[in-house]
Amino acid sequence: MKANSNRLTAASAPESIWLPILGTSLVYASIATAGFFLISWLVADLQYAFSGALAAGVVVGFFALGILVAEIAGRIRRSWAMPAFLAVFVLKVFGLAFVLLNLGLPGWVDRQGFVLGAAISLVAWQAGEIRAFMKTRLAIYHED
Repeated sequence: MKANSNRLTAASAPESIWLPILGTSLVYASIATAGFFLISWLVADLQYAFSGALAAGVVVGFFALGILVAEIAGRIRRSWAMPAFLAVFVLKVFGLAFVLLNLGLPGWVDRQGFVLGAAISLVAWQAGEIRAFMKTRLAIYHED
């Protein structure tokens, strides 16, 4: 038996960790958003449900953008993925704040439904992202 038989080699490392994370996060957020939409439609009204769905779409779009940028940067050079992910995250936070503060929401949007929908989809997305990260095993590469 070889002493190093348990080591993970670069050849067996996954090609991409970002796309499975994106997929898991999308599933979690989609399930939570669908649940919120149905419950709020039954309990409140359709405007409330659509307001939450709009917010969920914004949350999913912004978070998916960060993961896709990390995927692209990681394909160019693996060590660029995480810095690109973090840089896009900071830009998204400021960009979203700027848009919401300066442009506002359409008149038909129920603000409480929007905030609640955003919070539910955000928590679900993060739960999916954390679960996917926990399942991922990263190989450490020495890049010259």
